[in-house]
Amino acid sequence: MGNNISKHKHRAKSLVELSRENLPKAVLLLAWPIIVEMLLQSTVGIADTAMVGRLSPAAIAAVGLGNQFIMFLLTVFAAIRTGVTVLVARQIGAEDYEGANSAARQALIVTAVFGGIVAVFGLIFPAAGYRLLGASEDVVAVGIGYMKWRSLAALFACIIMVVTGILRGCGDTFTAMRVNVSVNIINIVLNWILIFGNLGFTAMGTAGAGAATMVARLIGSLVMISVLFSGRVNVKLSKNDSYKPDISVLKRLFRIGIPAGIEQILMRGAQVFFTMIVTNLGTAMYAAHQIALRADSVAFMPGFGFSVAATALVGQNLGAGQTEEAGRAGRITMYMAVGFMSTIGLILFIFARPVAMFFTNDATVIAGAISAIRVISVVMPFMAIARVTAGALRGAGDTKYVMFGTGASIWIARLGLAYFLVRYADLGLVGAWIAMGFDNTCRAIIFLWRFVKGNWKSIKI
Repeated sequence: MGNNISKHKHRAKSLVELSRENLPKAVLLLAWPIIVEMLLQSTVGIADTAMVGRLSPAAIAAVGLGNQFIMFLLTVFAAIRTGVTVLVARQIGAEDYEGANSAARQALIVTAVFGGIVAVFGLIFPAAGYRLLGASEDVVAVGIGYMKWRSLAALFACIIMVVTGILRGCGDTFTAMRVNVSVNIINIVLNWILIFGNLGFTAMGTAGAGAATMVARLIGSLVMISVLFSGRVNVKLSKNDSYKPDISVLKRLFRIGIPAGIEQILMRGAQVFFTMIVTNLGTAMYAAHQIALRADSVAFMPGFGFSVAATALVGQNLGAGQTEEAGRAGRITMYMAVGFMSTIGLILFIFARPVAMFFTNDATVIAGAISAIRVISVVMPFMAIARVTAGALRGAGDTKYVMFGTGASIWIARLGLAYFLVRYADLGLVGAWIAMGFDNTCRAIIFLWRFVKGNWKSIKI
C-alpha cells in the first residue's frame, strides 16, 4: 500500500486531518458546495414549476407527478450512491485508494445497467406513472411527452448521482457543485427555449421541460465521468481498469446500500400514498402542494448539505480509527444545521405569501400554498436534527437502523395522521402538511436517540 499512498500525497488533505485542525471549517467546506448545488437544483425545479405554471394548473401537476414517479423508480440508485459514498469514505480514511477505485468502478457498472432499465420502462409506458398516482386524464394528456423525455434523462441523472456520491466519499463536494451548477443553468436556459418556443424553436410545452432536463443531464454525465478519469480527485479510473463485476466489492457495496435503497423505497412508496391523499383534494390543492414542496426544498437544502457532510466526516474518521472524532463531527454538524434551517424556516414563515404568488396568480392555489409553507416552517429544527443524525449513522454504515426508523415514521406517523386529518378531521391540505411535520419530528427523536447511544461507532463494513 505504501506506493499507493505516496502516489496520492499531492492531493487535498483528508477529512480526518481537516476535522482535527478546524472541525466547523471542515463541515462548512463540505456543506456549502452541496447547499449551493441544491439551491440551483431547487431553482431548476422552481423554474420548471413557474414556467409550466404559465401554461395551466394541469401542467404544474404533470411535472410534479412525473418527477415524483421518476424519483420512485430511481430508489435503487440511492442504494448505490449511499453504498459507494460510505465505502469510498472508509477506504480513503484508511488510505486504501485502490479499494476506493474498485468501489467506484463497481458502482458505475451497476448504475449503467439499472439506469438503462428505468429509461426504457419510462419510454414504453409513459402514462403508467401518472395513472398509478391517481392523476386525472387532463394531467395525463399534458404529461406524456414530459415523461418520455424525463425517463431518458433518468439514465444520465443516475450517472451524475452516483459519481456525485463517489466525490462526496472523497470529501470533494466542490467539483460536483461546479458540474451540477453548470448543468442546472443549462437546464433553465433550455426550459425557456423549449417550453415556449423561443429563439426559433417549436414550443413543446411540458414536453420541452423534459427535453431540457435530458440534454442538460447528458452533458453533466459526460463531464462527471471525465472527472473520475482525470485523476483530480482521490478516486481515479482508467480505460485499462477491469470493469467486470467484482462480487466481493459488490457485496460490501450492497451491504451498506441495500438498506438505504429499501429506506428510499419505503419513503417513496409512502409518498405515493401521501400524494394520492392530496390529489383527492383536487387539482388546485395539488398545485398548491407542489408550490409548497418547492419552497420546502429551499429550506431542506442546508439539512441535506450538512447530512452529507456528516456522512463523509463520520465515514473517514471511522476508517482512520478515530471514533471519538467521528462522534464530535456528528454533533457539531447537527448544531450548525439546526441554526441554518431554523433561520430559513423563519424567513419562509414570514414571506409565505410572496413565495406562493411567485408561482401562480390563482387565489385558491395561493391560499393553500401559504398554509402548507407555514406549517412546515415550524418544524425546521427537527428536520435538521433528523437529516444530520441520519447522515452520521449512514456514514458509520448503520443504514439498517435508518431504514427501519424512516419506514416506521413515514408509514405510521405521516400516512396514518394524514389520512385521519384529511378524511375525518376535514383539514384538507393543511392536515396533510401537519402530518408531514409530525413525521419529521418523530424521525428526529428516533435518530438522535441512536446517535447519542453510540452503538454505530463499532459497526464493521
